[in-house]
Amino acid sequence: MSFTQGTLFRQLAVREIRSRFIGSASGWIWLILNPILLLAVYGFVFSVIFQARVPPSLDIPFIAWLGLGLWPWLMLSEGVLRGSQAIREHAALISKVAVPRHLLVLASISAVFVLHLVGFAAVLLLFALFGIEIHWLGLPRLLAALVSLYVLALGLGLALSAVQVYVRDLEHALPTLFMLWFFLTPILYAPELLPEQLAGWLDYNPMTWWMSEIRAGTLHADFLPGGTSLLLLAGALIVLWLGYRLFGRLSPYFEDFL
Repeated sequence: MSFTQGTLFRQLAVREIRSRFIGSASGWIWLILNPILLLAVYGFVFSVIFQARVPPSLDIPFIAWLGLGLWPWLMLSEGVLRGSQAIREHAALISKVAVPRHLLVLASISAVFVLHLVGFAAVLLLFALFGIEIHWLGLPRLLAALVSLYVLALGLGLALSAVQVYVRDLEHALPTLFMLWFFLTPILYAPELLPEQLAGWLDYNPMTWWMSEIRAGTLHADFLPGGTSLLLLAGALIVLWLGYRLFGRLSPYFEDFL
């Protein structure tokens, strides 16, 4: 990315962030409050009604286990969904200005990650204030997992935004597919508490590995990223490369379908 493109990328990302709060004096409050309310609802339903529990080796409330997985999932799912719509949402801009189109997708996804990262940090501080044991020395491993998750979101967003220009029904299918992916990911439940024959299938879901890495540092005080972190980053980079190649192949024909 050249200096000019880097400047344009920052401007587009800032514009995306500001657009979330135009006309709302309390927008920054809702940025943090909305996910906290969502966390409270999920925590009540699954810990009180469905009696969900954390792994036996941990002595933390279920809501802390849930929160550590929920925010990264929101970053990925909302980032990819908004990124997949970026080209169609900016159809008028594309037809009038020679803007690098991939920057529209990258800026949308980056804005989502920045906003949810603020909420995630606030929740971690809230857990600490309520006496929930968070191992802050494990932050490097947590951040490494979030970086690779961001790279994965960029790759998926680029690929899906290009395909969605041609297959418009994808816009309606993606939220349902991500909801299914959400429930197949150990966010609301611990893999250790599932029957053995079901728990084994979770290993085929890449988000299972991301959730494990995200929780490893803050809950188990695993300080440095290990081999799994490097594998996740390598896999995410491959997805980014494939997504960028697909986007590059399809983008010259966008105007004919927008």
